[in-house]
Order: sequence, then C-alpha cells, then structure tokens
Amino acid sequence: MLIHYIKLSLRNFRSNAIIFWGSLLTLCLGALCISLLFSYVNNEVSMDNFYKNKEDMYLLTLKSSPKGGWTSIRRFEAKEYPEVKNATTLKNYKEDELKLSYNNNTFTPKGIVIDSSFFKVFTFSLKLGQLDGLAEDREAIVLSETYSKKIFGDKNPIGKSLKVVMEYYEGVRIVKGIVKIPPNSSLSFDYLLPAGRSNFGSNEFNRMGIDFIRVNDQFNPEAFNEKIKHINNNVPRFYPQYTKSITKVVPFKDLYLDSQYKTIVNRTHLNTGDKNNNNILKIIILVVFLVSMLNYTSLQIVNTHSVTKNIIISKINGALKKHIYIQKIVETLIIVGLSALIITFFYNLISPSFNAFVKVNLAPPLWKILLVNSIILAAIAFLGLVYPMIIIHRFSDVKNLKQNNSSQKINGKQFIVIGQFALAFVLLISSVIVHRQLQLMLNKDLGFSSEDIVRVKLFYETPYNPEIRFWSDERKKQETEMLQKIPQYINDQLASFSSVEKVAQGYSPLDPFTIDWKNKENNEQLEPFHTLIITPGYLDMFNLQVTQGRFFDKTKDKPRNNIIMLNEAAVKYWNITDINSTRILGRSWGGAEGYQIVGVVKDFNFQHLSAKPKPLMMLYWADPDADYFIKFTKNSTQEGLQQLEKLFKEINPNQTFSYSFLSNELDALYIKERRLSTIYIFFTIIALLISAIGLFTIALYDTRRRIKEIGIRKVNGATSTEIVTMLNKDFMKWVFIAFIIATPIAYYAMNSWLMNFAYKTALSWWIFIVAGLFTLIIALFTVSWQSYFAAKKNPVTALRDD
Repeated sequence: MLIHYIKLSLRNFRSNAIIFWGSLLTLCLGALCISLLFSYVNNEVSMDNFYKNKEDMYLLTLKSSPKGGWTSIRRFEAKEYPEVKNATTLKNYKEDELKLSYNNNTFTPKGIVIDSSFFKVFTFSLKLGQLDGLAEDREAIVLSETYSKKIFGDKNPIGKSLKVVMEYYEGVRIVKGIVKIPPNSSLSFDYLLPAGRSNFGSNEFNRMGIDFIRVNDQFNPEAFNEKIKHINNNVPRFYPQYTKSITKVVPFKDLYLDSQYKTIVNRTHLNTGDKNNNNILKIIILVVFLVSMLNYTSLQIVNTHSVTKNIIISKINGALKKHIYIQKIVETLIIVGLSALIITFFYNLISPSFNAFVKVNLAPPLWKILLVNSIILAAIAFLGLVYPMIIIHRFSDVKNLKQNNSSQKINGKQFIVIGQFALAFVLLISSVIVHRQLQLMLNKDLGFSSEDIVRVKLFYETPYNPEIRFWSDERKKQETEMLQKIPQYINDQLASFSSVEKVAQGYSPLDPFTIDWKNKENNEQLEPFHTLIITPGYLDMFNLQVTQGRFFDKTKDKPRNNIIMLNEAAVKYWNITDINSTRILGRSWGGAEGYQIVGVVKDFNFQHLSAKPKPLMMLYWADPDADYFIKFTKNSTQEGLQQLEKLFKEINPNQTFSYSFLSNELDALYIKERRLSTIYIFFTIIALLISAIGLFTIALYDTRRRIKEIGIRKVNGATSTEIVTMLNKDFMKWVFIAFIIATPIAYYAMNSWLMNFAYKTALSWWIFIVAGLFTLIIALFTVSWQSYFAAKKNPVTALRDD
C-alpha cells in the first residue's frame, strides 16, 4: 500500500511540477536560513553549558563604595569557607604582554596565568596531554588547539619547548597539553601558563587576578555574601575617611549576558553577548518560519484545488477520507525528506563562510544537522498542511464534481498573501533602519580625529632579571641609564623620518580604563570613571579642543606629577565652577592633596555610540613602553611603516612587529551592529523571495483558471493592458493591506530598538514609503509576468484549449 502512495505522490509531483518545485524551494530556503540562525542563537543561549559544574561556579566581586563599579575581590582565603570546594585565580595577559618564541619565530598571544585549581573549576578537556598535575607544573604550558596549529602547524606539539618572555619572567616552557576550546565557551585564550614562585620568593606574575569559586550543595549565595562582607570592609584612602566596600558572588552563568558586570568581565578573557541582538535574531527566525509556513500553505492550497477532480473521483471509487489524508502526508514526508538531505548538504557547504561571518566555529555533527533540519522542515510542512486538510475534509463529492473545477476560487489565499507580505514588510523596513543606524555610527563625528593614525608599540621592557640582586651599584646605574636613553632615541628617530607628521604616546582614546575618583570638595563617595594615560602630543594628534585652562605641556609639566585634565562631562557631573580651586582625589594615586586640574577638553565619544560622552580623566605619563600613535604625511604610509618596522627590530631584536589603524579599531566597535545589519538584509531578501515564490504560484494558478475568461474578454475587445490590470488588481490590493498592517508594527519595533542608542537615526516617513514601493514592484513584477503572457495569448487558442 505504501508503494502505491509513493507512486501516486511521484505522479502528482510530475503533473504539478511548478507547485512541487515551489514547495521544495520554499522549504529549503526557509529551513536553511532558520537552521543557520538557530545554530548561532542556540550557541549563544547555551554558552558555557559544557562545564560539568556550571551551576556551581561563581565570580567573586567587590565594590569599593556603593557608587563604585564591580571589580575583583582581594584577600580571599577559600579554606576558611567549607561550602567552597575549589577556588582559582585567573591572571589575564593581553596580546603583546607575553611573547612565545619557537624556531626564531616570535608570537604574541593572549592568555591566562593559572593556579593549581584551574581545571577543578573550569573543567576543560584536553585534546592532547595528561590533565593530572598539569596545573601545578611550572615547567609546562598549555596551548589552545587553534594557536598550536599557528605555531606548529599539523605537527604533534607535545614535548616541544617554547621560550616565554614577559615583564617579570623569562624562561623555557614545555608544551604538555592542548585544549580544544568549545565554540560555546565564553572564556577564550591562546595559552594557559601554570604559576610558580622564583627561588628568591617574589611573585613572577605580579598582577591582580580575578577569583572564581566552585561550591558544594550546601552553598547559599545570600548567606555567603554575609560571610564575606568583612573581607575588604575598610579600604584606606589617601584622605581621612574610610569607605565601606561591598562584596558579592555572581553566578558564572549570568556573566555572559549581564551588562552590569561588564567592567570586571572586560578585565578577563571572558567574552560577552548581547541579549537584545539575541532577541532580534529569534524574531527573525520566527518571521522566516512564518513566511515559509504561510507560503507552503498557499502552495498546498493551490495544489489541493488543482487536483480536486482527482480527489473526488478517488472518493467515488471507494477511497475514504483517511486515504486522502495519508496520500497528502506521504507527499509531505517525501518533500520533507528530500529537503532535509538538500539542506544538510548546503548547510555543510555554507557553514564555513557563516562561521567566518559570525566569528564562531559552529561545527555540529552531521546527524545533529540532519535532525534539526528535519524538525524545522516537519514543523513548516505539517503546520502548512493544516488548512489544506480542512479544505479536503469539507469537500462534497457531488457538489464538487458538478462544479467546473477551473472556476473555483482559492479560499483564504488573500489572508495568506497579506500575512506573508506584512511579515516581509516588517523585515524590510527594519533592515533599512538598522543599516541607516549603522551608517550613522560609522560616519558620525566623534569629536576626535581617527583617520590615517597608526597605533604601534616600539619598545618592550626587558623581563625582570633575578640576577639583578647580585649586580654592583655601578652596573645597575649603567643599565638604568641605557634604558633611559631608548625613549629619547626613538623620539629622535621618529623626528628624522620625513614620512612622520605627528607623534603621541599613551592609551587609545577608544581604550580607557576605569578607576575610582571623586571631587575633593564634596562628600560624595569614590566612583569609577574612565581614565586615559596620555602625553602632550595627544592634543595635536587627535585634534582635541581645550575649552578651559590649557593642555599638558612638556616644557611646563613633568610626567606623573599631580596634574589632571577633565572633559566637559566630568566638570558638569561634579558641578565644578572653578577648575583652579578644585582638586580631584583618586583611589590609587595623587596622595591626600589629590590632582590639580590644568584644563578641560571638549567632550568626545570614546565609547560605543549607544552612550553619550561620560566623565573622563586624563593623566600625563610618559612611559617608554606605552603605545605610540603616529600620523604619516600624505601618500607616505607604506614608506613610514617600513621605517617603523626597521626601528622596531633595531630596538627589539627577534620580536614581531605589529600595528593597527585607529579607524579599523573604531569600526570594530560596531561589528555586532554591522553583523546584525547584514543578517537583516540577507534574510529580508530570503523572506521576499519565499513570498514571491508563493505569489508567483498563486498568480499562475489564477491565470490558468481564468484562461477562458481572458479569451472571451479579448474577443469582446479588451486590450492586453486591461487584462493585465484585471489580473493584478486583487494581488496589489492585498500587498497594500499588508503594508498598512506592517507599518505600525515596524515603527514600534524599530523605535524600541533605537532606544538603546544615545545617537539614533530618524524614523523618516520616506523609509516606509520606499519599502512599500519596493515590495509592490517585486509583487507586481512577479504577478505581471504571468498576466502578460496570458493577455498576449491568442484568444482563439485559449477558447479551443478550454
């Protein structure tokens, strides 16, 4: 019996080839788009689920004051708390802070210095090597699979030696482990370096870490917060007050999407997600699903009406309704199975490009891809089959057999077309607005110059040498004088390069750090504010504008003196009326007297444009290993880069020269918006294409159904234009109604999304009109193609054929 149903299905596919191919294309396009987006969104919402103990992992945080920002806790002793099973401290090192050397090649990865409990809290698995005792082995280094391939290619790296050089450490480490970091890991790194202490007792990795704990079943977060509240209770400051600090444990599972902990997360190699973007992608998935389902429904309605006589004849010959249902289900299963195989093939073909776009290595196994695609396809197909089944159920054998099947109308088709195009309208309008918002952010004047500015590191301090304690005072003096000459030598060389126009040093204006400050004149608590380390050349380099006082001047000021510059937002925040009589106190620097304000700069945007300029502190430091910012003369960028590389290698032999353009770093701030804009545009096109497939099929069926009517009208003198207008009128009316429905929905959705930005594009009326006209043209072209050929057909032929 099953073979009979399959044969009958294949016969129906051949006799209704357009509907079959339209259905197959609808399922393949819709499900492929959904499966790609689903893979990414599922990876986001399942972030860090591979940890065996994710629910038991917590981050220890500290606020130095009620208004302060969350930072890392200090002086935590895990052994004092029985509910804590393990505690680990992560000391994170950015690129350029550590160098690995192998076969005369130098690499500058980012990584983490770990302690003996790292793998007990963060339960990564090793692809190569033995886990036992690895975190305690101070001769070992663990590499990520990706970075291992970068250094060693496809060779087995276990047992290979790497030279490690950093600020206070230099030594040789042996590769004893390779970690494959899952795509849904928020913690990313290129290496793990087990910590140790040198033979003279000082800490080689001298920086504050971030503490994580793994707890047991008796752990209660509220009770534990009460226990640890006194760890950092009184934090002394450089003024006669004490600030009550606040300690708190944060579930590790909340860190990825909770923006309030972004300050401390940014100090780690933990990546953060965007809850709003995830919600938008879920909406896109839903819209594509609904458009695909509605389109499949319309195609099956057309198919049902086109084979009405066959169904009725089968029923007269003894077929029951269940046989008709089974026949329809078998046809659907064949299409779903064929689509699943096609989509799985194209998913594997497209996924590398998709992974490169979303910057995530999504590589689910083949069976899982096939399973997900089958579920998506089955949901689209069988939901799309509900209405056609209702039509079949309502058939009256005698009534439908007496009727001329060619004159039947497709009931409900207008609602389906309106629904499809309303959803497509929402996507189209949204994609235009998202794209305009992205362009606004990329092209907005940020208040500082960023074009043609190169950021480069020209000097690396040599690592601490433990033998220094045995040096004579004379040798120490000579070494110090030699190091002091290097910065001046660099500046003299840069001044001699004809390609160099401007030079400055310090932190990037896009990369300030946060530290606690307060106005000495008021009684407010210390609060975290953005801070930049700069030199006097910063003013000219970035074209900053001084609105009060003056800028730093190397002829008047000395580095690291107690002087500071503020931006206008800081002056306004603290309500400073006289900068000369106001002092600024810092948590770590400045002493009891604080910093003297020498000037105020006009606000500039140093953050993502989702926020207005915030208070900013600027300090004059001239550290030799600080980044250099260099602007080249016109048309001499390549020459200048070659001169910089030569200078770099002269000062830092065997080191890797690298640089970046500030404009590229600025673009990187908006990578998520750029990605979202591209996704919107791409899937809007897919949704319009799916809708056009359904509209084309319905138009084709309507045109063929009315072929006799068209012939009669032409014999009676109707022109081709009148025929085309008649056939198109209903479809255009449906598209217009869809536009009326979609406009307020799109306006509300985009207005809500734009509320996340301090600077936002206007929701101009012409965007909606253009989107409507564009969709109308697509619909008109889709329908008119069939209408035109029907109107041009010889009426005698049409009447004879009928």
